[in-house]
Parts: sequence; structure tokens; C-alpha cells
Amino acid sequence: MKAFTFRLETLLHLREMAKDKAIAEYGVAIRHREESEKLLDQGHRALDDLKQEIGVRRTVGFSGSEQEPYNRSINHAKERIIDLNARVQEARKVEDFKRNQFLETDSSYKSLLRLKEKQKEEHLEHESKKEERELGDVIGARFVFNKASSN
Repeated sequence: MKAFTFRLETLLHLREMAKDKAIAEYGVAIRHREESEKLLDQGHRALDDLKQEIGVRRTVGFSGSEQEPYNRSINHAKERIIDLNARVQEARKVEDFKRNQFLETDSSYKSLLRLKEKQKEEHLEHESKKEERELGDVIGARFVFNKASSN
């Protein structure tokens, strides 16, 4: 029986490497999104802390001149939250793109792998039938030889 060789083995390895690279990039994109969301949560907490501190100061007496720096801090915190929100949205878009990219490369790899398996099965079936025919020929030749030698 001849050994099976897949002529597209190199392409299969290249697609597997592309799939591995795509999943690594997808993982990086997920981590980046999670970090962006963590920063956004920190921004929200900082704004809440500022508002809480202003509330506490108002109960003990808070002059207008003291309130101005807090107002600037609140405005700065809100602008930072808006910026961080935009970063999170961008990170989600990148993550979606990288996920789709991974799914495409994975699909491409799996389709080539299925082709390899199909060709291997066809090869084994062909070789098996070939061996059966050869065995049948040997048995037939032996029968003819035995019949001829007995006469």
C-alpha cells in the first residue's frame, strides 16, 4: 500500500499558523478591551468620589471660592469618562474585527483539514480495492496453475 501524501500540507501548516496568530491577536484585543473597561470604571468611581466629597463639604459649609476647583475636577472627570467611553467603543470594534478574522482563518484551516481527511479516506479506499484486485489475481493465477499442473 502506498503511503498517503497530502499535496497541500504546506498550505495546511500556513493556515494553522495564521489561525494561531489570529487567536493570539484576538486575545490581545480582548485584554485591551478589558483594560479600557477597567479604566472607565475607575473614571466613574473617581467622579462618584468627587460628588460625594462635595456633598460632605456642603453639609459643613462650602464657600463658592472653594467650590470652583471641585467643579473643574468634576468637568475634567466627565471629559475623561467621555474619552474612556470612546476608547472602550473602539476597543470593542477592534475585538469584533479580530474575532471575525480568527473565525475566518479557523474556518479556512478546518476546511482544508476536512479536505485532507477526505482525500486520505479516498486514498485508503482506493489502495484497499487495488490490493483486493491484486489478491484476487494471485488467487486466480494459483488456481489456474494448480489446475494445469494436476492435468
